[in-house]
Amino acid sequence: MNITVSRDSLFKALQKIINVIPSKTTIDILYNILLNIEDSKLKIVATDLEITQLSWCDCKVEESGSIVLPGKLLMDILREMPDTELTFKVDSNFKIILESQFGEYKISGQNVNDYPSIPSLETEDTIKIKNQYLKRMIEKTMFACSTDNLRPALTGVFCQIFNDSIRMVSTDGHRLVKISNSDFNSPDVQRELIIPTRALNLVARNISDDGEQELILGKNHVLFKFEDTLLYSRIINEPYPDYERVIPQNNTKELTINRDSMIASVKRVSLFSNPISYQVKLKFSENKIDIYAQDIDFGGEAHESLNCTYASSDLEIAYNANYLLDTLRHIGTSEVRISLESQDGPGLVFPQEQKDKEELLMLVMPVRLSG
Repeated sequence: MNITVSRDSLFKALQKIINVIPSKTTIDILYNILLNIEDSKLKIVATDLEITQLSWCDCKVEESGSIVLPGKLLMDILREMPDTELTFKVDSNFKIILESQFGEYKISGQNVNDYPSIPSLETEDTIKIKNQYLKRMIEKTMFACSTDNLRPALTGVFCQIFNDSIRMVSTDGHRLVKISNSDFNSPDVQRELIIPTRALNLVARNISDDGEQELILGKNHVLFKFEDTLLYSRIINEPYPDYERVIPQNNTKELTINRDSMIASVKRVSLFSNPISYQVKLKFSENKIDIYAQDIDFGGEAHESLNCTYASSDLEIAYNANYLLDTLRHIGTSEVRISLESQDGPGLVFPQEQKDKEELLMLVMPVRLSG
């Protein structure tokens, strides 16, 4: 292998895939990237076995070939270098000689045969969705996913593709998000799949605000095709819980409140909550909400009152402050509508005004009242 490439071109291509490299793994070769000459371009591959991402850059090819080398080391070298031409030469012992106008760097590479292969899509169903919709749905759902690997289905976002709408759902057992968009059409493909949050985070970074995103759905992987990079993600093949069962349909109590005011008040009051449970108690009465927190161990307590629109019977309910704050922050409108029934029942949070063609619902489970 003998190629010449500009530093800026290589750095830009490497930036796209560098975050796929795991920070900690027991499989040492995953710390590396694959460089391969394909159609007179340099193809760069990174994988952690769950996600595989490819990018390309232009180069001058003296001799084709491929090599595996440490990805973050190459990134660190390029980061400290101005734009210049770089020459990569690889000998038969997988030793890479990187030459620039400043000098020469020798890097130990590895055999490409030891590097994981790019996933293949056994079946190929293609859908398209507007970038702005996909990005918004990812941003609204990812925060509510679980980080418990003992419940793998909950560590991803459940995506339901219908004939005339697309829906994404996430839950960790304490909160739930359901967002649907009906400005979508998929007459040939109806499918349900769970996509890992790490992959969706990378998708949100790569996606532009305009245009359409193409997704190719295989049996075990989904492929996101961007303008200058491809991202393969493993599908989580686990049954997703029946989330509709936990969404109450007949809540009779409803209030409307300014979102920013409630966020600020809960943040202040929660400073006095128990550092283990983070419990805050909410008391709803006519056009008023009282927010309480108490840490019995240290004797601290706090209470604030806010105006709201509420005309039902009085109700006391407690929440984990962090879960409540996360939900309020991700609703995104200045006014929120909260639907309740009892101190043991889930609270539903809606934007006061839904976006056109969209339905957004968030749910927060209460905690047992203490004190």
